[in-house]
Amino acid sequence: MLKFLKGLLIGFGVLFLILVVGAVAGLHYAADRWVKAPLPERMVLALTLKPDLRETSDPFPFAGIFNSGTPSLLDLVNILKVAGADERVQGLFLDLSAAQIRPAEAQELRAAILRFRSSGRFVHAFADSLEGNGGISTYHLATGAESIALQPSGLLDIRGISLSAPFFGEALEKLGIEADFRARHEYKGAAASMTSAAFPAPIRQNYRRLVDSLYAGIAADIATARRLSSSSVNALIDTAPLTADEAKSNGLVDRMLYRNEAVTVARTKADGAELVSLAEYSDQADFGFAEDEPVRIAVIAVDGPIVRGRAPLFARGREAAAQNIVDAVEDARNDNRVKAIILRVSSPGGSYVASDTILHALTAARDDGLPVIVSMSDMAASGGYFVALAADHVVAHPNTITGSIGVVSGKLNLSRFLAEYGIRTDSVSAGRNADMFSPTRPFSAAESARLDAVLDTIYEDFTAKVAAARRLGPVEIDGAARGRVWSGEDAKRIGLVDVLGGYAEAEGLARDAAGIAPETHSMLVAYPEQKQDLDAFVAALEEGEIGESLSRLEALLTFIRYSGIIQSVLNTTGGDRIEAATSPIIVR
Repeated sequence: MLKFLKGLLIGFGVLFLILVVGAVAGLHYAADRWVKAPLPERMVLALTLKPDLRETSDPFPFAGIFNSGTPSLLDLVNILKVAGADERVQGLFLDLSAAQIRPAEAQELRAAILRFRSSGRFVHAFADSLEGNGGISTYHLATGAESIALQPSGLLDIRGISLSAPFFGEALEKLGIEADFRARHEYKGAAASMTSAAFPAPIRQNYRRLVDSLYAGIAADIATARRLSSSSVNALIDTAPLTADEAKSNGLVDRMLYRNEAVTVARTKADGAELVSLAEYSDQADFGFAEDEPVRIAVIAVDGPIVRGRAPLFARGREAAAQNIVDAVEDARNDNRVKAIILRVSSPGGSYVASDTILHALTAARDDGLPVIVSMSDMAASGGYFVALAADHVVAHPNTITGSIGVVSGKLNLSRFLAEYGIRTDSVSAGRNADMFSPTRPFSAAESARLDAVLDTIYEDFTAKVAAARRLGPVEIDGAARGRVWSGEDAKRIGLVDVLGGYAEAEGLARDAAGIAPETHSMLVAYPEQKQDLDAFVAALEEGEIGESLSRLEALLTFIRYSGIIQSVLNTTGGDRIEAATSPIIVR
């Protein structure tokens, strides 16, 4: 029976992949023969901003079919740039009802919208309601529009900025679980939730400065855009959430409308121009600027936690796999159309080794004469800052969370907790430190000393490289590091960042560094370039990734085989209470 089930599951897996490839091939065949209707001579572009905005296009094969109409942040910046020079485009209708956008992402897109408006086009923003903890960031984006409409029943939830974390220190202690994590140094908060009952004083002080800086910048932009005093904006934020009527009467929105009414207002503004989705416009827009292909500036994203190796072909989550990024750097170096690299960083850090692998590839590209500009998005912390050290220039948004120059590692010791239920572990090992990170015993004195030595070495290497790259003296680097996090505004003040801004500023610096003439057009192109879906599938076969997926089916079958036994053992030992799992510990 088990062999039959195994064969059936694997057969279904292979059949599914074959069907997907066949369907994609059929769709491509049909698409090649389908002539799209030309764009109208007058149009208003429509963008419904969706959650989980990626930095660059989704690398998942067949994403164009499964995620059609979901442009990346880079796509949006590029499309608005082209649309701003297209005489057919009269304006933009921006629907933020489903948006969930982070502070620096809001600044990036807001800047792109303001550049679009400066070309003489209008932007009307609409939301049925702006609710939730990210409401103030979404509203910050909306203030880039000339007009904001809110549904009459909606809320304007701009309650401010909060940074919170759960703390398990006391709970772990009561459960008999020892959390042994070591940080370099007192401001490094990555493991504080495991060891403490609240923010330790240095970390609280650091986070207080961070949220105050982010809040001040957003409130100032709102006040300027809505022609209100700073004190009025602060008072309204402190009163939020606001009803639509309160928001309108206090000057935070212009109209109370339903979506169809807001669309009508936008079309009327454009003398009845047709509404065209941004995705449809992108498919037919002239990104070559009606001339020979412009020079390219490669955009390589470090988006998500930094990990070693290569990301699986079908991975969907955000993850910055070092080898994928190295491959992208190599592709850019070998493409004679590419004149510079913009490394776009949105990462909390991760593996120190993986970060160093990326840094090495960027250093080689720069030594080869290819300028490297780092553009920091929502977060460039720890390893996310480390990879920026090869840059000619570092650009960050005022709201970019950056720095966290420090390192942390350790483990949970579950021995007392397991012993309560009669669970014992035993091992046979060769090598004094073979079981160093075993979760069933504490560090020995020798292991503890070795871990501290490794952390000290990594921290010293990290700070030395930052000091050299940023030309900071011993006192300056000590004041910038020790695990502190900074807003982009503060990071510029202390020398960790060169310029405040986003893609536009990074592109300008890249053009200058590459010596691109003012009359020569340039375009931002995500690297590695997307392979055709069938090519990607064949490459996956060649690299054994499909076989790896099938092996996971076998692992699932193995779990099915033994799950009954495992459940029986846990039930007899009180194991039904063992629900918490710890994530892998990575040196940052």
